[in-house]
Amino acid sequence: MSSLINTAMSGLSAAQQLLNSTANNISNYTIAGYNRQTTIISEAQNSFNGNSWYGNGVIVNGVQRRYDALIDSQLRNASAKNSAQSTHYIQLSSIDKQMALEGNTLNDGLATFFDALQNVVNNAADPAARQTVMSQAAALTNQFTNTQARLDQQQRDINTQLRDEVATINRYTQQIATLNQRIAQLSQSGDIPNNLLDQRDQAVRELNEHVGVNVAMQDGSMVVSIANGFTLVNGTKCYELEAVTANADPDQVTIGYRDKNGDKVELPERMFKDGAIGGLLAFRSDELTPLQNRLGQLTLAFVTAINDVQLQGYDLNGEQGESLFTIGQPVVKTNALNQGDATLNAVYTDPQQVQASDYQIVFKEGNWQVTRLSDNHSVQVEADAGDNGTALHFDGLTITVTGTPVENDRYLLQPVKQITHQFALNFTDPNKLAAAEDLSGESDNRNMQKMLDLQSQKWVGGTQTFNQAWGSAVSFIATQTKSYASAADVSAAIITQLTARQQAVSGVNLDEEYANLTHYQQYYIANTQVLNTASALFDALISVRS
Repeated sequence: MSSLINTAMSGLSAAQQLLNSTANNISNYTIAGYNRQTTIISEAQNSFNGNSWYGNGVIVNGVQRRYDALIDSQLRNASAKNSAQSTHYIQLSSIDKQMALEGNTLNDGLATFFDALQNVVNNAADPAARQTVMSQAAALTNQFTNTQARLDQQQRDINTQLRDEVATINRYTQQIATLNQRIAQLSQSGDIPNNLLDQRDQAVRELNEHVGVNVAMQDGSMVVSIANGFTLVNGTKCYELEAVTANADPDQVTIGYRDKNGDKVELPERMFKDGAIGGLLAFRSDELTPLQNRLGQLTLAFVTAINDVQLQGYDLNGEQGESLFTIGQPVVKTNALNQGDATLNAVYTDPQQVQASDYQIVFKEGNWQVTRLSDNHSVQVEADAGDNGTALHFDGLTITVTGTPVENDRYLLQPVKQITHQFALNFTDPNKLAAAEDLSGESDNRNMQKMLDLQSQKWVGGTQTFNQAWGSAVSFIATQTKSYASAADVSAAIITQLTARQQAVSGVNLDEEYANLTHYQQYYIANTQVLNTASALFDALISVRS
């Protein structure tokens, strides 16, 4: 009789646990990162009696969460890639919208300026035509400088976002390390804290949105690292990233960490391919910096060409023309890790040959090596020694070196990236426009015709007209924007497919859980009936003995 009661009680206990798991699944249906839990039961150890083995009901082995590590890894990789592509697209679309504003693009401003020059060509002595040129010149400088300001603001925004991303990453890595510790402590008793495992996995998924990570298990603890192998979490220890000022360029924030001595160590940006950080860094290097350089190259070519013609002619006062515009000069930035005292100064020698690129200049084995960063091409350098130091000549530039460099000292040359900031009118008097080729009279328009002819000449890099140069820049950004929009859509579709697979294993299906409730309820009631039967039989035996 006791065997029958014990068997029924084991069934009741199992049914109760099954109902509890089902209820827990239903209540956690909306919780992000929750993995469906299943109570595992098995047949209890049989007993040998007489010539046979007899069953003793069931035992509850524990509660198992439904989790597939392979699918989770695939979903994590796809999510990190999608996060990078989406972040990249958001940055690109912001610039694309600004550059495509109808009637307010740089090409519109250039066209209006040259139209104004045409009016002076038609009537060089007309004060109204001359004033229109000056007005359009002022408007054009504002368009250039405003475009530069917007691009520079976007660079500052990238710096801010990188700092925010690093702070977020550090919060997640601390959370994961803490969960590793709690899971290890609770697991010592043999129990598996499923809720903490869910929380840890969800923290990794959210971290992965900010920086793509690899995950490995070691003695029950999770080891989390960036794709290149830099460890973020190992057991109960987390290793913080830091947003640091770049050694090569103090205007840019990059990613690094502090070593044991507290010194700043930069991590190569190529390590960060996925996650929001990967998207931000890729946008800055692949589109934002090239666009700033294209703008600067256009500014240099336009101002040089206009000023050259202006200096050749004569104004209404019979004076030799003076420069219509002013712009900035090339910038050379000294790397913060340099050991020598050498300084480099750059000037333009042939603006028409200046490229839309930054350069890395390194002193190595007694020579200066120059790399054009836009195409990572090693540049042929002509070097000569003079009274003012060593001079380096390449790509329409001359770099003068003074002081003594040390092996591996390096410098960042930015020939055109910031020069548009100083783009301004040199004078406002319309009478100073040098329309005349000589002193033959105020109706002479021959020099102004030369200025008008610049519109169709290939001054930008020696290969493009002014409109072609900026038109190709606009087209480049538009193409990149469409490309990343498409890539983000594709990766989002992959995530949808993988999420469906993951949910098929780990997700809560309410219809299934409702069915289980009914099934386990019947199971519970059936075992209750067995217990009632055993009780009735026991009462009958007691009655007989009485």
